[in-house]
Amino acid sequence: MCSPSLKASAHAARVRATLGARLVAEFTEVEPHVPRETVDAARGLAQQETVDVVVAMGGGSAMGVGKGVVSGERRSLIAIPTTYAGSEMTPVFGTTDRAERRKSVRRDDSVLPTLVVYDPEVTLDLSPELTASTGINALAHCVEACYARDLNPLVLPVALGGIARIVRSLPLCNANGRDIDAREDLLTGAYLAGFSIANAAMALHHGICHVLGGRTEVAHGVLNAIMLPHVMRFNADAVPEAMDAIARNFPPPLAGEGRVGAATATAALVASLPVPQRLRDAGVPETVLDSVAAEAAGNSTVQANPKPVGEAQVRALLRAAW
Repeated sequence: MCSPSLKASAHAARVRATLGARLVAEFTEVEPHVPRETVDAARGLAQQETVDVVVAMGGGSAMGVGKGVVSGERRSLIAIPTTYAGSEMTPVFGTTDRAERRKSVRRDDSVLPTLVVYDPEVTLDLSPELTASTGINALAHCVEACYARDLNPLVLPVALGGIARIVRSLPLCNANGRDIDAREDLLTGAYLAGFSIANAAMALHHGICHVLGGRTEVAHGVLNAIMLPHVMRFNADAVPEAMDAIARNFPPPLAGEGRVGAATATAALVASLPVPQRLRDAGVPETVLDSVAAEAAGNSTVQANPKPVGEAQVRALLRAAW
């Protein structure tokens, strides 16, 4: 399965040729934010064709549909990511109810891929905007893993290693999208990011972005890029050691100092990339902010934040980002 934009690509043709007669069906109607109807249609096709193995090629939405098809079934998933979110390494996936404009996120270990194929060549033609937004999504995975409440000590060095690779390679990919060494470095960072958040609890940042995405259908990576510095500043005084460790993995001239150094460095990185800087610039209407704050504040993911947060604090963050 893949998105309509990948259907006619040379990369998809290579997958078809490799599978040969083992390819019994294709699903190419993947959509952003994984609408529930899309997963239902893909599951129906898999059932009809007695599919044993699902090959998902694309970004986070393709991975989400693939996970939805194998969830609760005796099917295996092979993932070929073409962006940098790292979601292929996580047991987490979400589906959106378009009628209610609400995104539901669940964790199911059975959806983890049997095999992930990382090939930097499939990312060479990725647009600067998607490179930047999905790269910051991966960075957000690492950041939240660094200060998760249930942090496994083995995860912290992996997350910090992911941060170092992402902040080093993302500007290089932005400057020259054909730099295959930088693309490979960024893919490695995305892998480390996915592994990190798969073994740590998400918190305020992802809780807000999931609700915002379901309500507005703005791309998840774009929301990550806008919200991440704001949430990091909010959390800075509660997790100073984690923030100092994060800041030390930013190279000059981005590296910051003090409790808000990591947030300042992240904001500087985001400002250097072709992504919106404010929610209003991404098309988020001001009228949804209060209802998003109310919904997000009651989200279990937000309640797992290392610093206590209520509706008023979430509303203030959203308005500052807007």
